[in-house]
Amino acid sequence: MKTQFAVKHFILLSVLIGTLGCRGTRIGPIDGPLPRPERVHPDRRMLHVRATALVPPRPGEYLQVLAGGDVMLGHWILEYLRQEGPDYPFRRIRHVLQTGDVVFANLEAPFADSGVAAEKTYTFRVPTKYAVGLRQAGFNAVSLANNHILDFGMGALQQTLQALDQQQVHHAGAGMTLDEAWRPAIIDTRAGRVAILAFSMTFPKAFWATDSTGGTAYPYEERLIQTLDSLDREADFVIVSFHWGAEKRETPKDYQIYFARLAIDHGADLILGHHPHVLQGLELYKNRLIAYSLGNLAFASYSRVAKHSMLLKVLMHRNGLLFARIYPLNIDNVEVEFQPVIARDSLAARIIAKVDSLSRPLNAADIIDEAGFIWGRMFPQAAYEKKRIAAFQ
Repeated sequence: MKTQFAVKHFILLSVLIGTLGCRGTRIGPIDGPLPRPERVHPDRRMLHVRATALVPPRPGEYLQVLAGGDVMLGHWILEYLRQEGPDYPFRRIRHVLQTGDVVFANLEAPFADSGVAAEKTYTFRVPTKYAVGLRQAGFNAVSLANNHILDFGMGALQQTLQALDQQQVHHAGAGMTLDEAWRPAIIDTRAGRVAILAFSMTFPKAFWATDSTGGTAYPYEERLIQTLDSLDREADFVIVSFHWGAEKRETPKDYQIYFARLAIDHGADLILGHHPHVLQGLELYKNRLIAYSLGNLAFASYSRVAKHSMLLKVLMHRNGLLFARIYPLNIDNVEVEFQPVIARDSLAARIIAKVDSLSRPLNAADIIDEAGFIWGRMFPQAAYEKKRIAAFQ
């Protein structure tokens, strides 16, 4: 029995050791919109650190997913890419990104060298030569289902698909036909086959694929259910990405909650949301994790609203969530110059506390501990010894 426990504890250590002790620029307290930590999670409400959990004895039995928010590498970022290289935005978080079997984000701008801009307020485009930066950073999958991927037309979308294929970055959520837009990205990992679906529920509606035109996939309910039911039989893990909600809104709309839970009811194992540019809460539903909005990751903006974000690492077994962890990010481009960095000290605590406060109403309880862990419900006899976490720091 002792030997079995030691093996399991060693596996957990091996999973975490590369990421729990991440080093980066130390950032002191800042003034900003985040509430003071004591107002968000007093000790009597915030979960204490849960240091260990029983995990499957063989690492190949669980899947590691690293998920980030919106990536838009145009405008002000382009000069940095020209001078510093295509992977510049991700260099200070690459050590975390490269720990996942699936490393995923929402690609908010097409990779294209030509095209005519759509008649809309904001249009984005990034030269195709910079697509290599995603692969160099560690990304192996992206969503194309959003309100900017067709900013320069179907020709630009086709260039995007070709650029990503050349870099062996899987993609889902948009295509030259309706069926192609609905086609899942398939990634074979040591834990099994992963299917990724991506959908846009944002305007303009003209971007949505139809029976006669390509574009982004809209999750029409009947087809969504049929697709998920089929994938649940064909894939070991199903991840669904939704581009939804309202920009700058910190709480999900009712339809977001409905579609997230519907997807899980029909076999989805993880829901990843994008579009609001700010963080929204996390929900545990049937021991599957829902991230309603992952905020921005690398985004060419000096927004004073979207200054903080997170990476989300999720470890999943075929029977559900093992655990996840929030990696709080400073994405204030006035400070970090379009190069997200892991937040430290007071700022890290405030970001985790913010997500905790946004998640509490969705779960009727706290699900995030003070170190940013979210523990699944597969192993109710997990040990909660705060002092052990020091070994990982």
